[in-house]
Parts: sequence; C-alpha cells; structure tokens
Amino acid sequence: MQISGDGISTFTAKVRPDFRPETTLAIQWRKLSDGNYYSIDRGADADTYEASCTLHSKESAINNFIQQIEENRTASTGAPNQITLSEFLETEHIFGEDVDHSGSISATVIDISFRRQSTFKGYSVNVKLRAISPTFSALPSLPDLSYLDIGYQSDNELTIKKYDTYSGTYSYLDARADVGEFVGTFTFSQADMGKIRRHIATERGNTVTITGINGVQYAFGPRRGIGYNRDCKIIDWEDMGMFGVGWCKLKIKLAEVI
Repeated sequence: MQISGDGISTFTAKVRPDFRPETTLAIQWRKLSDGNYYSIDRGADADTYEASCTLHSKESAINNFIQQIEENRTASTGAPNQITLSEFLETEHIFGEDVDHSGSISATVIDISFRRQSTFKGYSVNVKLRAISPTFSALPSLPDLSYLDIGYQSDNELTIKKYDTYSGTYSYLDARADVGEFVGTFTFSQADMGKIRRHIATERGNTVTITGINGVQYAFGPRRGIGYNRDCKIIDWEDMGMFGVGWCKLKIKLAEVI
C-alpha cells in the first residue's frame, strides 16, 4: 500500500492480512411489542468505513512512518490530516471487500498507537484509518450461506413474564412475540464477501429472504419448527477480516419477521 499526501514523501507500507475492516452503517434497530424489528436510518451518506491495521517493519521504517504522519498533520498548505492510499495488494483491502481499492482512496488517520518492538530488530505500530467518501466496486447480492463455523446460535426467545404475589400464587403475562434469532460466522471468498457487504449496506432495513443455511435445519430453533424460506432482517453484522489468502469471515445476526 502506497501512502502519499501533503507534507509526506510518498512511501510504501506493507499491511499484514490481520486487519479488521470496521464499517458502521448509520442505522439503529428497535424492537416493537410484537417482536418485530424496525430501523431508524440516517442514510448511506452517514455511514463510516474505517480500518484498524498493524504496520510491521524495521525500526527506521516505522519511525519514518510516524514522522510522515506528523508532517501531514502539521502541513501548512493543501489538506492537512488527509492522506492518499493507493497501490493496494489483494490482501490489503483494508476498508472491506465492497470498497473499490483498485485506484486511490482518500483517508484520515483517526488514531495511531505507540510504536512497539515486535521482534529483536522489528517494530510495529497500530493505526486506525477512515476512508473519505469511498466508492464501491461490488454488486449487491446474497451469496449462499454455506461455510458456517462451529458455535452458531439458533433459537427463539420466550416473551413470558411471571409475577409472584404475597400469598405465593402467581400471575403471568405472555406477549407470544417469540421472535427467532440466528447468530453465526460464515466464511466467504473475497468476491462473495464484497457482494454480501454491499447487499447489507443497500438493503439496510429491508426484509431479506433466507432460502437456506447449509447444515442448519431450523434457523430459529427447533421450538419454532419452521424451515425455509424465512423472511428476516439483518440487525447486526461484523466483518472479521481475512482468513488465509482469498477468504474472509463475516459474523451475522438475523431476526425473524413474525
């Protein structure tokens, strides 16, 4: 990845594929009394695309990086605190697979940690970056949910509340809004990761139809006893970064529409 900007002598930094894209969509979810979710959305223009990554090199290179960012911060002309990132490798799509990394991306440094010694002669520094008005290259679609990690959750809540009385008897209130929820982590190819990230961003608060999850008979638990196709909403998700070369992991939370 090449780094340039006002006050900076253009240089190249290598990013290890242990970065985490940190995308925040400007949408919040609220649950209604009937168990369904509705969204409050400030719109795609308010979404943020950030990344936390670690730069590793010899001490002189890390010192140079820190100094270059300081020079950019104090630049008296041009655009201080704004850098240009370019020449990304396939394993350096730091802002997420749906963001277009084929050209240059304007960004700003949100945070930079203290440098630290990582090996006898090697040093590293953690950096958090935010993309400024990124463009997107992936087309939105929902890939097959095939490669699911062990440890997923699929069940429905019980919206029944019981109240004790002084005499020892009880009364209860049962809303019968037992919405089902599924939480699982999937592995996708880089191409499919771009598609599902863009699908989540563009569909946002809309209902999506899940036609199946490989290896999961009941997405919302056996008590529901309901198979596919299932209408649901994606109420939470987390890009967990790259897993090896060419593969990515995504944690996703689905809420049943009842």
